[in-house]
Amino acid sequence: MKTGMGKLASAVAPGLKAALMNEVDGREFYRLAAQGATSEGVRDMFEQLMAEEERHYQALLEQAGRLAAGKVLRFKRSASDRKALDAFHGLIYTPEVFADAKKAEGELAALSIGMTLEQRAIKQFAALRKKAEFAGDEAAVSVFAVLVAWEQDHLDLLSNQYEAFREAYWEEAHFWPF
Repeated sequence: MKTGMGKLASAVAPGLKAALMNEVDGREFYRLAAQGATSEGVRDMFEQLMAEEERHYQALLEQAGRLAAGKVLRFKRSASDRKALDAFHGLIYTPEVFADAKKAEGELAALSIGMTLEQRAIKQFAALRKKAEFAGDEAAVSVFAVLVAWEQDHLDLLSNQYEAFREAYWEEAHFWPF
Protein backbone atom coordinates (compact mmCIF):
# COMPACT_ATOMS: atom_id res chain seq x y z
CA MET A 1 0.00 0.00 0.00
CA LYS A 2 1.33 3.43 -0.86
CA THR A 3 2.18 5.87 1.88
CA GLY A 4 -0.93 7.68 3.06
CA MET A 5 -3.36 5.37 1.28
CA GLY A 6 -4.44 3.80 4.56
CA LYS A 7 -5.18 7.25 5.93
CA LEU A 8 -7.12 8.16 2.80
CA ALA A 9 -9.06 4.89 2.78
CA SER A 10 -10.16 5.29 6.38
CA ALA A 11 -11.04 8.94 5.76
CA VAL A 12 -13.14 8.50 2.63
CA ALA A 13 -14.54 4.94 2.74
CA PRO A 14 -17.65 5.86 4.79
CA GLY A 15 -18.27 8.85 2.52
CA LEU A 16 -17.96 6.68 -0.59
CA LYS A 17 -20.54 4.28 0.81
CA ALA A 18 -22.97 7.13 1.45
CA ALA A 19 -22.24 8.60 -1.99
CA LEU A 20 -22.98 5.23 -3.62
CA MET A 21 -26.38 5.13 -1.93
CA ASN A 22 -27.10 8.71 -3.00
CA GLU A 23 -26.37 7.76 -6.60
CA VAL A 24 -28.82 4.86 -6.32
CA ASP A 25 -31.40 7.24 -4.82
CA GLY A 26 -30.81 9.73 -7.63
CA ARG A 27 -30.97 7.11 -10.36
CA GLU A 28 -34.25 5.70 -9.07
CA PHE A 29 -35.74 9.13 -8.48
CA TYR A 30 -34.95 10.22 -12.04
CA ARG A 31 -36.35 6.93 -13.36
CA LEU A 32 -39.65 7.61 -11.58
CA ALA A 33 -39.63 11.26 -12.65
CA ALA A 34 -39.14 10.21 -16.28
CA GLN A 35 -42.08 7.80 -16.03
CA GLY A 36 -44.31 10.57 -14.69
CA ALA A 37 -43.18 13.28 -17.10
CA THR A 38 -45.92 14.82 -19.23
CA SER A 39 -43.69 15.99 -22.07
CA GLU A 40 -41.11 14.19 -24.17
CA GLY A 41 -38.36 16.76 -23.57
CA VAL A 42 -38.74 16.53 -19.80
CA ARG A 43 -38.84 12.74 -19.96
CA ASP A 44 -35.64 12.75 -22.04
CA MET A 45 -33.93 15.06 -19.55
CA PHE A 46 -34.83 12.85 -16.58
CA GLU A 47 -33.74 9.73 -18.48
CA GLN A 48 -30.41 11.39 -19.26
CA LEU A 49 -29.98 12.30 -15.59
CA MET A 50 -30.87 8.72 -14.63
CA ALA A 51 -28.11 7.46 -16.95
CA GLU A 52 -25.69 9.99 -15.49
CA GLU A 53 -26.42 8.79 -11.96
CA GLU A 54 -25.71 5.23 -13.08
CA ARG A 55 -22.38 6.38 -14.52
CA HIS A 56 -21.62 8.11 -11.21
CA TYR A 57 -22.45 4.90 -9.36
CA GLN A 58 -20.14 2.85 -11.59
CA ALA A 59 -17.36 5.43 -11.27
CA LEU A 60 -17.67 5.38 -7.48
CA LEU A 61 -17.59 1.58 -7.43
CA GLU A 62 -14.41 1.69 -9.47
CA GLN A 63 -12.87 4.23 -7.09
CA ALA A 64 -13.86 2.14 -4.06
CA GLY A 65 -12.18 -0.87 -5.68
CA ARG A 66 -9.03 1.14 -6.34
CA LEU A 67 -9.05 2.39 -2.75
CA ALA A 68 -9.49 -1.15 -1.38
CA ALA A 69 -6.60 -2.36 -3.55
CA GLY A 70 -4.34 0.42 -2.29
CA LYS A 71 -4.24 2.09 -5.68
CA VAL A 72 -4.31 5.79 -6.40
CA LEU A 73 -7.78 7.10 -7.21
CA ARG A 74 -8.12 8.04 -10.85
CA PHE A 75 -11.16 9.29 -12.72
CA LYS A 76 -11.88 11.61 -15.60
CA ARG A 77 -15.21 12.65 -16.99
CA SER A 78 -15.42 12.09 -20.70
CA ALA A 79 -16.25 14.87 -23.13
CA SER A 80 -19.23 12.83 -24.35
CA ASP A 81 -20.63 12.76 -20.79
CA ARG A 82 -20.39 16.55 -20.62
CA LYS A 83 -21.91 17.00 -24.09
CA ALA A 84 -24.87 14.73 -23.33
CA LEU A 85 -26.36 17.34 -21.01
CA ASP A 86 -25.94 20.20 -23.48
CA ALA A 87 -29.18 19.26 -25.22
CA PHE A 88 -31.09 20.21 -22.09
CA HIS A 89 -29.61 23.65 -21.41
CA GLY A 90 -32.22 25.39 -23.53
CA LEU A 91 -35.84 25.47 -22.54
CA ILE A 92 -37.28 21.95 -22.83
CA TYR A 93 -40.88 22.70 -22.00
CA THR A 94 -43.24 22.96 -24.93
CA PRO A 95 -45.88 25.67 -25.36
CA GLU A 96 -48.51 23.01 -24.61
CA VAL A 97 -46.98 22.38 -21.19
CA PHE A 98 -46.89 26.11 -20.47
CA ALA A 99 -50.48 26.50 -21.66
CA ASP A 100 -51.63 24.12 -18.96
CA ALA A 101 -48.80 24.36 -16.44
CA LYS A 102 -51.04 23.23 -13.59
CA LYS A 103 -51.12 19.70 -15.06
CA ALA A 104 -47.32 19.53 -14.82
CA GLU A 105 -47.02 20.38 -11.13
CA GLY A 106 -45.42 16.98 -10.55
CA GLU A 107 -42.62 17.92 -12.92
CA LEU A 108 -42.02 21.17 -11.07
CA ALA A 109 -41.82 19.21 -7.82
CA ALA A 110 -39.49 16.65 -9.46
CA LEU A 111 -37.16 19.43 -10.55
CA SER A 112 -37.10 20.79 -7.00
CA ILE A 113 -36.44 17.37 -5.47
CA GLY A 114 -33.74 16.69 -8.05
CA MET A 115 -32.08 19.98 -7.10
CA THR A 116 -32.06 18.88 -3.46
CA LEU A 117 -30.49 15.53 -4.37
CA GLU A 118 -27.79 17.24 -6.43
CA GLN A 119 -27.04 19.73 -3.63
CA ARG A 120 -26.62 16.81 -1.22
CA ALA A 121 -24.24 15.06 -3.62
CA ILE A 122 -22.19 18.25 -4.06
CA LYS A 123 -21.82 18.55 -0.27
CA GLN A 124 -20.77 14.91 0.03
CA PHE A 125 -18.17 15.06 -2.71
CA ALA A 126 -16.84 18.38 -1.43
CA ALA A 127 -16.44 16.82 2.03
CA LEU A 128 -14.62 13.84 0.49
CA ARG A 129 -12.38 16.24 -1.41
CA LYS A 130 -11.48 17.97 1.86
CA LYS A 131 -10.65 14.63 3.46
CA ALA A 132 -8.44 13.77 0.51
CA GLU A 133 -6.74 17.16 0.85
CA PHE A 134 -6.13 16.47 4.54
CA ALA A 135 -4.70 13.04 3.66
CA GLY A 136 -2.43 14.73 1.09
CA ASP A 137 -3.71 12.71 -1.86
CA GLU A 138 -3.83 15.01 -4.87
CA ALA A 139 -5.17 12.27 -7.16
CA ALA A 140 -8.15 11.74 -4.85
CA VAL A 141 -8.65 15.50 -4.58
CA SER A 142 -8.86 15.60 -8.37
CA VAL A 143 -11.39 12.73 -8.49
CA PHE A 144 -13.71 14.38 -6.00
CA ALA A 145 -13.34 17.78 -7.69
CA VAL A 146 -14.49 16.22 -10.98
CA LEU A 147 -17.47 14.63 -9.21
CA VAL A 148 -18.40 17.96 -7.59
CA ALA A 149 -18.30 19.61 -11.02
CA TRP A 150 -20.41 16.82 -12.53
CA GLU A 151 -23.07 17.20 -9.85
CA GLN A 152 -22.91 20.99 -10.20
CA ASP A 153 -23.70 20.60 -13.91
CA HIS A 154 -26.80 18.61 -12.94
CA LEU A 155 -27.82 21.22 -10.37
CA ASP A 156 -27.38 24.05 -12.87
CA LEU A 157 -29.44 22.21 -15.48
CA LEU A 158 -32.27 21.48 -13.05
CA SER A 159 -32.18 25.00 -11.60
CA ASN A 160 -32.45 26.61 -15.04
CA GLN A 161 -35.39 24.41 -16.00
CA TYR A 162 -37.05 24.97 -12.61
CA GLU A 163 -36.80 28.75 -12.89
CA ALA A 164 -38.22 28.78 -16.42
CA PHE A 165 -41.04 26.45 -15.51
CA ARG A 166 -41.84 28.28 -12.28
CA GLU A 167 -42.19 31.55 -14.18
CA ALA A 168 -44.59 29.91 -16.63
CA TYR A 169 -46.52 28.32 -13.75
CA TRP A 170 -46.90 31.69 -12.04
CA GLU A 171 -48.02 33.27 -15.30
CA GLU A 172 -50.62 30.53 -15.84
CA ALA A 173 -51.89 30.94 -12.28
CA HIS A 174 -51.93 34.74 -12.62
CA PHE A 175 -49.57 34.98 -9.70
CA TRP A 176 -46.78 37.52 -9.68
CA PRO A 177 -44.57 37.65 -6.61
CA PHE A 178 -44.06 40.93 -4.86
